Amino acid sequence: MRDSYEGLAQDIQSSFHAARTLRDAFQRDGSTRAELSEVLATLRQDLAELRQTVHVVEQGGASRFGVSPAELERRKAFVQTSERELSRLEHVLHTGAGASDARPTTSLAWEQEQQQLLLANQDRALNQIGSSLTTLRSQAELIGTEADEHAVMLHDLDTDVDRAQTQLQAAVKRMDRFLVHADARLNGWCVWILIALLFLLLLAVLLL
Repeated sequence: MRDSYEGLAQDIQSSFHAARTLRDAFQRDGSTRAELSEVLATLRQDLAELRQTVHVVEQGGASRFGVSPAELERRKAFVQTSERELSRLEHVLHTGAGASDARPTTSLAWEQEQQQLLLANQDRALNQIGSSLTTLRSQAELIGTEADEHAVMLHDLDTDVDRAQTQLQAAVKRMDRFLVHADARLNGWCVWILIALLFLLLLAVLLL
């Protein structure tokens, strides 16, 4: 089944980066209130959808989605940390709190969560690379086996060709000997025919 968590989590991370930038500008001069409010509203909706996604995976059985128990707990922690971060940002927007009040202790947890997501993505990429290498190795072994089989077939073909060539040469030699004998017999018959003709001519002369 399709798991949409990663896409939503990445969108939320991007929105948080934008929200922090807008928050800093808002704390300086209050010029980004509308933009910050819009981003936070979008974040609230995305987090609600993300929480629902995690809930579906938890209720439907994480294994059906290819999610391990540890990964499920990590996702739940990410949702909780993100919601606390969103509450802090909304507090800044509604109260106009200064920068010292707006930096929560959850910022460190948020950064750690980002690092964990990055490491998880790297692990998945490495697993995919490992699977690809295994497939390539299997294909290389198959190609090597086929190459060996073709080499054996070519060797057998060369042997058959050599044998046929030897037999052909022997047949040609036999044919040459036959032609020589045939020529000799033909020459002998010609001599006897000439002798017979001469005898007949001599007999005709005598009779005349």
